[in-house]
Amino acid sequence: MVQQTNFSDLPEDLVMEIFSRLPVKCLLQFKCVSKNWYVLIENPIFIQKHRHNTNNPTSYFVHHYFLDTMKSGFTLFHHEQNQIVSKSHLYQDVLNTSTHLWEVLGPLNGLFLLYNDQEDVALWNPSTKEFNPLPISQPLNSPSFRLCSYKFGFGIDPSSGDYKVVWMRDYWDIYSEEWYSPTIISVYTLSTNSWRNFKEFNVSSRNMTKSSGNTYLNGFYYWRACQNDKIFAFDMSNDKIVEIQTPKSFIAKQGDLSLFNDFIAMYIYEPIIVGRETCIDIWLMEKEGYWVNKVRTGPFLNIKRSLGYGNNGEIFLEVVTWQLDIFDPCLKKNTVLGHQRNGYSLQAFAYKESLVSLKKGIHL
Repeated sequence: MVQQTNFSDLPEDLVMEIFSRLPVKCLLQFKCVSKNWYVLIENPIFIQKHRHNTNNPTSYFVHHYFLDTMKSGFTLFHHEQNQIVSKSHLYQDVLNTSTHLWEVLGPLNGLFLLYNDQEDVALWNPSTKEFNPLPISQPLNSPSFRLCSYKFGFGIDPSSGDYKVVWMRDYWDIYSEEWYSPTIISVYTLSTNSWRNFKEFNVSSRNMTKSSGNTYLNGFYYWRACQNDKIFAFDMSNDKIVEIQTPKSFIAKQGDLSLFNDFIAMYIYEPIIVGRETCIDIWLMEKEGYWVNKVRTGPFLNIKRSLGYGNNGEIFLEVVTWQLDIFDPCLKKNTVLGHQRNGYSLQAFAYKESLVSLKKGIHL
């Protein structure tokens, strides 16, 4: 007779290997089964192992503005039996957004940064439904100042493993009718749940363009300049900004900054015009200031705009028929995600589930 083995009798390393292949929803339920399982699933080493497991599929996460509710929301497209299907995934609006979210940054280890129309900021893990509103940051309280330009960055301080949020703000003085100088830079640290404010005269958020995807890489968060003539990098370890030149050929064209196979990349193209074919060139910054034209994709026809880019070069495209497509430049494959009948898409992201906790604030 074959002796049965209870799952609880298996070695911990084998249990960890099996659990690392499971979706987050199951693991959150398993935490209630036993104390040992709870400790295992909460272990930072296991969380990292689960996040890096190649068996956990990449999903597609789309930020919408829903016309029926006049609110922002999200749709998660995931793989199911060799098909991509949608599943509504609205977030709990603890930010009390009156219209829609102005800013969604990420994903970074499964986390997103959200910013609403009330100047509130929060971090969010859609997989665990953990939602962390950040403390209020008001560096200037004069009634004559109006916030008129801002840029966010979201990354990790590699020296401490701490998650950080960077908020650059430029104010207009309605009394003097001039821009207030310098630019105010606020840096939030998750482990201390606090902001630190300082001033910067040499850069302005007005000269930066927000990225179309996650542009945090190896301790730096990146933005491109409005004229494509340079990019700006914020060093998360010492809270400093550096400028990096781009090729002159970038300046006359439209550009988006994102990641491509663990490189900072510029997606360069002519302005998209409906009815005209559009090609997108992907340039990689192989080292600081050194750019290589790696991939040309397209031509695409009847594209309204590009919505974002995945880490492996996936291009999210909104078509004139309100259709949302994703193009893989490596496989030369185009996939239709669906039609957006009850609203329009603002951003799209490649996304993997994560158990990363907003309570601990440290990345290993």
